[in-house]
Amino acid sequence: MERRKLAAIVVILAVISMAAVAVMQLLPPPVEPEGPEQPEQPFEIVPDPYNALNWWDIAFDMGEITHFLTPLSQITGTGNRFGPSEGYYAAGDNIIERLASMSISADYWGAHDSVVGCQPGYGVDNRSIVFGAHLDSSETSPRGVEQNGAGCAVVVAIASILSQFRLPIDVYYCFFQANMEFVDSERTIRAMYGSKEVAQILDNEQVEVIAFYNFDEVLFYDPLQPEGERIAIEHDMASNYFKTKYLAELLDAFMKRSGLDIVTIRQQWLTQTDHWAFWDHGFPAVNVKSGHQPDPEFPPPDRISSFAYNLTQARYLAQAAASVAVYLGSKGNGQRTTQKLQPMLGGFDSAPLRAVMTVPQTLTVYGTTPDYGNITVRVRHGATDLLPTTVITEENFTIECNEPAPIGPLEVIVTNLENTTSDVELYVDYSSDIDGNGVIDSEQYSWPEPVPPLDWDGDRLSDEDEVEAETDIFVPDTDNDGMRDGLEVQFGLDPLRNDREEDADSDGLSNFEEIGLGTHPLNNDTDSDQIPDGWEVEFKTDPLTNDSSSDPDGDTLTNLEEYQNSSDPFSEDGDSDGVLDVEEIALGMDPLNEDSDGDGLRDQLELFEGLDPLTPDYDVDLSPDGPDHNPRINAIIVMVLIVAIPFLLGSFYFRRRIR
Repeated sequence: MERRKLAAIVVILAVISMAAVAVMQLLPPPVEPEGPEQPEQPFEIVPDPYNALNWWDIAFDMGEITHFLTPLSQITGTGNRFGPSEGYYAAGDNIIERLASMSISADYWGAHDSVVGCQPGYGVDNRSIVFGAHLDSSETSPRGVEQNGAGCAVVVAIASILSQFRLPIDVYYCFFQANMEFVDSERTIRAMYGSKEVAQILDNEQVEVIAFYNFDEVLFYDPLQPEGERIAIEHDMASNYFKTKYLAELLDAFMKRSGLDIVTIRQQWLTQTDHWAFWDHGFPAVNVKSGHQPDPEFPPPDRISSFAYNLTQARYLAQAAASVAVYLGSKGNGQRTTQKLQPMLGGFDSAPLRAVMTVPQTLTVYGTTPDYGNITVRVRHGATDLLPTTVITEENFTIECNEPAPIGPLEVIVTNLENTTSDVELYVDYSSDIDGNGVIDSEQYSWPEPVPPLDWDGDRLSDEDEVEAETDIFVPDTDNDGMRDGLEVQFGLDPLRNDREEDADSDGLSNFEEIGLGTHPLNNDTDSDQIPDGWEVEFKTDPLTNDSSSDPDGDTLTNLEEYQNSSDPFSEDGDSDGVLDVEEIALGMDPLNEDSDGDGLRDQLELFEGLDPLTPDYDVDLSPDGPDHNPRINAIIVMVLIVAIPFLLGSFYFRRRIR
């Protein structure tokens, strides 16, 4: 009897264990606990470094050595350019082609075929700045590196920089012919036919040349050379300060941005070169050349790699001259000149702001020291202190100079007195009169709004609108989310926040996708055809055109009906289950799912077998029709009968035996 009880207990425990295992298999797997939520990284917009510069200083920073070296190599590689030679026209054609690549039209001018390119401004007057150099070489200088391939390369480099600006004034780039010819048998008087012809044409067309810079033999420079052999900017003081010396001092001020003091300004009217022709027509002009005097018995080799040539200084000349053009071109339009200096000063470092005054005036210097740095400010004109060294400790400061600033160059020097980095912003406002006619530039010169508006970064948001939107003028995508500022503003998104992956209109498309597709990120049905943009993109209908009544698959269902019934507008049988969408919709099936009830059997087979494609367990035996060996017969009832009949018979049998 005890053995029977023990066997019964074992059987019961085995049944309970098997049931527990079955239940555990049916339970969902445990959810792994998530780690601590990572804090969201703060979003930070980093301003472009150009924001810390004046517009004209940007021109200096944009210059690259390749802007000078590439045209120098091409010009000097065409062979001797003396006279109307094959080498001259090869070099001229090369320059015309290079300027054209910058969208600057150029052609041959005058009887001697000087090359002239013009970059038109958007102003309404005839003011222009002219940069020039003679393209022809000497008879004895086949390549003409110093005579005067280098000068022409400087002019091309200036064009490379200024072509990226839109200025209100015109800029001319001139490459003169016949400078190296002589008109007398003693060979003492230069012909300068080309520059004379160009100057005459400009005068005839009533072009108002406000500055002409001629570049002549610019490569020589050695820091150990005496001062007289540095780069010389020659002017004719006999006219007046504004005609010549002002232009020389302005170019020198920008040259100092290189960190080198390699310029000598000197009064000189005997150098025979192409600026003379512009003087003759009353145009303000200076000549830029090396002060170096090579040994005539041992001249430097006529090649770019000559040890005597310093190529870097020519690059600085191009950068400084381009800066002059932007500076002069910015004068007027009812605005005083504002210069800013925004250096990040290291411990005990100094930084200068340089300007050239054309009107005597008392200056005010103002700015901020956000880091509460201990700084000094000093303003000087030559050796004269207009503002002695003044210690600044306030965050915001305004200082008026003790003495008026006279005409000529001045420096504002800010110095960090601490051993830590200090972020400083310093500004100087002043009036200017660049032609010295007694009328302030802000009152004399004006120009209309450019068409199209100025848009430095090409993001379809004008510079003026960028200021209003607080976006970066120099960065097309301020928040770096892959969507240009102009488009974000146009479509009502936030150009100052990374909202790339957001779905503002809940149509299933991210803002980034909508911008790329041309759909409206704040309108889930851009074409107003009652079909959401996300669905149209997914099923390849046109979210930009009202195509709700179209029937591309010819199944009698319009696109709108296909959307409403979740079917494929480009397929009669979207799920390829053998049952047409129209039939599936009529029967209430899913036209994009070959197994509408998810029971493991295709809808077509269920219909063929007489089963219900919308009922996963046709015989209600807790087993889906797919894995069910016989989906028409309830397996539970069959199992109960299989178990119950022997049990009942056995019970009846044992009951009789027990009795």
